[in-house]
Amino acid sequence: MSKPYNILLLNETSGPGGAETVIFNIAKNLDRNQYVPRVGLFCDGWFAGHLAENGILVDIIPSKRAWDVSFLLKIIKYCKKHKIDLIHAHLPGANFYGSLAGRILGIPVICTFHNEILIPGFVERFTAIKYFVIRNCAAKFVMVAKYMQAGYLTKAKLPVEKIVTIYNGVPDGKDYNPFDIEAFRKAIDYREGDVLIANVANFRRPKGHHVIVDAAAIVKQKAPQAKILLIGDEGDGSIKSQTESRIKELQLESNVKILGFRSDVYHILRNIDIFMLASTSEGLPISVVEAMMAAKPIIATDVGGLSEIVIDGDNGCLVKPNNPNSLAEKIIGLAANKQKRIAMGERSYRIAKDKFSVETMIAQYQNLYGELLAR
Repeated sequence: MSKPYNILLLNETSGPGGAETVIFNIAKNLDRNQYVPRVGLFCDGWFAGHLAENGILVDIIPSKRAWDVSFLLKIIKYCKKHKIDLIHAHLPGANFYGSLAGRILGIPVICTFHNEILIPGFVERFTAIKYFVIRNCAAKFVMVAKYMQAGYLTKAKLPVEKIVTIYNGVPDGKDYNPFDIEAFRKAIDYREGDVLIANVANFRRPKGHHVIVDAAAIVKQKAPQAKILLIGDEGDGSIKSQTESRIKELQLESNVKILGFRSDVYHILRNIDIFMLASTSEGLPISVVEAMMAAKPIIATDVGGLSEIVIDGDNGCLVKPNNPNSLAEKIIGLAANKQKRIAMGERSYRIAKDKFSVETMIAQYQNLYGELLAR
């Protein structure tokens, strides 16, 4: 490879989330002798600041509308200015505009899909047009879980020969320095003997916070030592508000704590006992991979790609979505069995190191970049 290639990591959102974590890990860990990453965001926000604080090149390419020809021209101008050799787009809007810009500029485009396709019948006109552009203009499509491929083949009609699976990878949680555990415990009213169960998911309807709270009411009766921590960005605040009301209604203020967005999730995960996810739809949730890398047992709903990372009875438990009784049963069982929690957590760590390390993900993306740039 004769020169470092300029890579544009294009994304439409600037809040905290799984796709943003993947972009950050790619930008931070690419081999600078081969690739120079830049992140282009449609709007300013937390993620832009986080990237800049970590020395990653980031620019705002502002977009105001769903259909915005001037925005397409801005991306083209940006790519020319910074001599971009390859566009790596994330999430639907960025995939659409990135694919168009790449075709016009004659440079390869990779589209990474982070969630399953959930469009009933795939009839929405704008979405159909977007996927027509994407499948005809992008060079490769990356699925973050194998199960996602079938949906995109049938609904988006993506060509199978262009699809690859690259699992999300995270850094080794054991590499992080300890944080002030006493201050953290004080903030959550920790008592000796409490079993800490964390859920890391932004407050959106598909994340199942209402199911967690209803399960907590059952858990309280049989495992009062279980304390559930809800960690995630509150979005527009509506789901968080509903969750708070339900907690109060069920008198669970001492059993369920809403911590909101935290920038120290890695540290928190190292100091909990169980990780839990109650989503109704997912791709390959980065929060679960982070918890596995922190050597924690997982209780999760059997949706999306979760069965590809959580082996039921081995490194965790899988339950049906929208079922607080099943969720509660698994929480109660693990809360009462420390030895099993530790064994499952050790297995989680081994699986994460083997299949979901940031090194593995970076190697696969760099191989894909090299393949396309060599054409």
